[in-house]
Amino acid sequence: MIKRVKTFLLLLMLPLLCSCPGSVDPLPDSAYSPILMSRQQLEASILKTEPRTISNAGKIYLYGNHILVNEQYKGVHIIDNQNPKAPVNVAFIQVPGCIDMAVKDNILYVDNAVDLVAINLGELNDIKVAKRVRNALPALLPPDNFTVGYSMAGAPEDAVIVGWELKKPE
Repeated sequence: MIKRVKTFLLLLMLPLLCSCPGSVDPLPDSAYSPILMSRQQLEASILKTEPRTISNAGKIYLYGNHILVNEQYKGVHIIDNQNPKAPVNVAFIQVPGCIDMAVKDNILYVDNAVDLVAINLGELNDIKVAKRVRNALPALLPPDNFTVGYSMAGAPEDAVIVGWELKKPE
């Protein structure tokens, strides 16, 4: 009797274990296209520039009398906060592909796409890359976190993803 019940239950569950062709929806594509930069351009891309308006703020870090604000995929704003009632945006460090940062002992650690870069902040007027660790980080994922739907076909062999933009309608 128990053997018949087990067989009956197994037969009831059998359709659940089988899948019908075409019953699974295909994975959706990412709504974003990668922004690419050559390895040579990436390694020459970290520059101190004039201050700019913050448009897509990420992480914020207090560094002495300064506030560092990450601009997603673009770089780091340096804000003079000596007078907290009137902070002044004094400079921007361009770092393509930057989405994270940390500071320790006057060194700003940032992701420059797939590289980890140490920038010496000892003299804010003369910012220099102290060290670069190539390919220390995984490739940047699109903001919608889809890992399919974009292609590196046709891109230069040394291309690195430094950001994402919405795909243009076809």
